[in-house]
Amino acid sequence: MRRLPFILTYLILVFLWCVLFYKFLAPVKESQLILLLLAGSLFYSLIWGIFISLFQRIVGWKGYGMLLIPIAIMIVFFLGMAKSTFLFMGGLILISELVSLAKIFSYNRKKGN
Repeated sequence: MRRLPFILTYLILVFLWCVLFYKFLAPVKESQLILLLLAGSLFYSLIWGIFISLFQRIVGWKGYGMLLIPIAIMIVFFLGMAKSTFLFMGGLILISELVSLAKIFSYNRKKGN
């Protein structure tokens, strides 16, 4: 139950990002594009969750150190992606960073009390 607000926040922000990307940044407006964006963000979220949980178990990092991983991923993928794909992925990474940071702040606040 403690993770549910963060998961719901992430899902709401991802949905809003998909709609905003479709309205303002998508290079081609097709009828099925919004569904493809939502499916792509679901795939990214699943891969991201698996990657982070495995990385935490292998390395043992928790907290602020985990916020460096998405930045490294963006630097690596910047070289080989189309501009629109990079912008979409950058928005998803920004959302995951914001939700992760909120979760860290919440944990530190509860731990301090």
